[in-house]
Amino acid sequence: MTMPDFSNLSTVLLVSSLASGPFYMFGTYYFACVGMRHALTMVAGLFVFSAASLWFVFFGQFLFANPLVMPVVMLTFLAIPPLLVLAFPSFIMPEGIDLAWLMGVQAFRVVGGLYLLEHFRGNIGTAFAYCAGIGDVITGMLACFLLLQYWRTGAMSRRLAFWTIIFGLADFAWAYGIGVTSFDTPLQVFAFGQLHATNVFPIALIPFLLAPIAMGYMVMTLIVLGRKEL
Repeated sequence: MTMPDFSNLSTVLLVSSLASGPFYMFGTYYFACVGMRHALTMVAGLFVFSAASLWFVFFGQFLFANPLVMPVVMLTFLAIPPLLVLAFPSFIMPEGIDLAWLMGVQAFRVVGGLYLLEHFRGNIGTAFAYCAGIGDVITGMLACFLLLQYWRTGAMSRRLAFWTIIFGLADFAWAYGIGVTSFDTPLQVFAFGQLHATNVFPIALIPFLLAPIAMGYMVMTLIVLGRKEL
């Protein structure tokens, strides 16, 4: 595969997002008043998940001859955080968790606009770049609006928050579907004749790490919203 020439902007923004993740995770739980140990346990879990994701991006995906291994593992990483939320709701979803912290993760999804940038640089398939990039930016902007509303009034529209998460979930569904069928595998439907390097660092941080974290937070948000009527 031709090695992509990623933008320095993509590298800086994605590595910064990666570096800020543990601090954001700590804040999510510490300010829920669950205690230092609980918050640090969640951060430790994030480190383990991040290490596994980074290992696969840098080393693991190249150990297998079967081209289907990489997209299957990518989907597996996406599924792990929400499954953990559903498996351990009392620990991962304490009563004091703040909706603003949960929605804040969705605001970070504006970095998905980097897919569009990298498409124009010839690194990302057309169908995926437009569907995933535009969908992430819309989700991120809706989340930013809700956070601004919360900052100004001390509350946010729970109905709009609900539909923002539903749209964000739909965005992940079509983005991952198009992404998986854009790789050079027997499943390929899109990106014929195009470089589709979403499995290469730094852009791989989105589907293998940042998006799974956002997925977990979306499920957490729906649980919080479900605790009270919209």
